[in-house]
Amino acid sequence: RYFRTILGNQSDRLTDGGIDARIADTIQVLLSLRSRAIDSNIKIAVENHAGDMQAWELKGLVEAAGPEYVGVNFDSGNACWSLEDPFHALTLLAPYVLTTSLRDTMVWESATGVTAQWTAMGEGCVDMPALFDLFENKCPGVAVHIETISGFPREFPLFKSDFWKAFPKARAADLAAFMALSKRGRPIDPFKAPENSDRAKAEQDYQLDQISRSIRFCKEKLRLGVRV
Repeated sequence: RYFRTILGNQSDRLTDGGIDARIADTIQVLLSLRSRAIDSNIKIAVENHAGDMQAWELKGLVEAAGPEYVGVNFDSGNACWSLEDPFHALTLLAPYVLTTSLRDTMVWESATGVTAQWTAMGEGCVDMPALFDLFENKCPGVAVHIETISGFPREFPLFKSDFWKAFPKARAADLAAFMALSKRGRPIDPFKAPENSDRAKAEQDYQLDQISRSIRFCKEKLRLGVRV
């Protein structure tokens, strides 16, 4: 059994002490739960949430707390929101992955840096068949869960010096891989409800369509859930 948890969001990187302080706090909480978790046969899966920790930071958290009861909920879309190529993030975190919340992302170069927008599976610029080959090899037996939250762009103003206050320890190799991913992408339109429509209903229908398209892609292109 496992419990999924998140540390925070990207704004936590700019609070007093930055992300390092939040990681230290989380490690202490996890350590306080160690005996209870192990006695209950429970593992705690910490997500690489949208922009809070890069993969190397999450890896350090898991190892400091104890991989015998702490692991990772891997989100491929959140890797992009942390300025990472999902391949690099998965390669680093694979030994600790307990569960998933996967999605595709379109990433493209923009005026002040890079823009990312989550998409249905197979509709972004991440090579999903290759990513799942890696996932199958490195994370055997781990369940695949799809979490699509599509339709809105997020710009990362990489060319503005103030932006990097949130990522003072960012690694050049990780950024290089992320920038290479952005060169494979292209701008896409955000979701926009039709005029005079019920926006909430239109948004709901759009997201339901996104998950349906994702499941279809996983079955037809990735052969997930298909008996051989």
